Amino acid sequence: MAQIDRVGSFRGKVVDRGIGESSGGFPQAILQLEATELWDAENGVWVPWAYEEVETIAYLILFGKNGKPTLSARQLMKSLGWDGVAFLDIQENDKLNGQIQWRMEENTYEGNTTIRCQWIDHYDAVPGKKVQKIDRADIQRLQAKFAGGLQTLSGGPKPKAAPPKAAPKATPKADPTPVAPPASTSSSPVSEPQESSQGPSSAAPEPPAAPSQGIVKPKKAKKPKAIDMGSAWEQCYAAGKDAGKTDVEVSQVWTQLVMEAGGNESVGDDWSGIKAAFDATL
Repeated sequence: MAQIDRVGSFRGKVVDRGIGESSGGFPQAILQLEATELWDAENGVWVPWAYEEVETIAYLILFGKNGKPTLSARQLMKSLGWDGVAFLDIQENDKLNGQIQWRMEENTYEGNTTIRCQWIDHYDAVPGKKVQKIDRADIQRLQAKFAGGLQTLSGGPKPKAAPPKAAPKATPKADPTPVAPPASTSSSPVSEPQESSQGPSSAAPEPPAAPSQGIVKPKKAKKPKAIDMGSAWEQCYAAGKDAGKTDVEVSQVWTQLVMEAGGNESVGDDWSGIKAAFDATL
């Protein structure tokens, strides 16, 4: 049987499965698919696919460089019922040899264009391209990460109205009535201290001088290593979560620090200062 060479939405069955490692070192599910139907978009119906080109291989990376599951991993759970617990289950659980729907699209790499499986879905899903949306927490993280860029795009932060100035406090006037001197409790004049018959007392000995020491120069604080925005964000996000902060709280702190620094362009290429400021808030 030959490989499918047409763009479109197909459905059929999984005939084999395995787990592999991508060129970047990420885990990927490998599905061998066999088509039985093609979606006729013009008439809105599934039609039998009775050609020799019935097979394709789907390579689905399951986790990205940030260690988080990809959309393909979630689609694999949705399509075949994988529980997301163990990679080995994908390769050895025959219950995953079920029916499935997928989409073939053009893919260009290093000037070479091929047609390959780019998307999987459950068998009865509405075929065709759909708008893929991320959840609110991910949107908030993106909002925080690119807060400075959004400020540039929208013309910068709007100026805040200056708070009203408080009226100056009146200085209390001095009382013109003169203050009477305190009354003496004794009618006898204060006598001068008399010297002892034994002669003036000797002065207390001075303490010995501290031994001279060399001047110790304070050590210069090491400048933090320069990091880019992506690395700074990932480190701040991880530190915030370890400190028990929610995604929203991490995003709010990050956004505030970027705004106080003047936005992404003002921060430039070195975001270590933002990372240090973030750590100081924990």
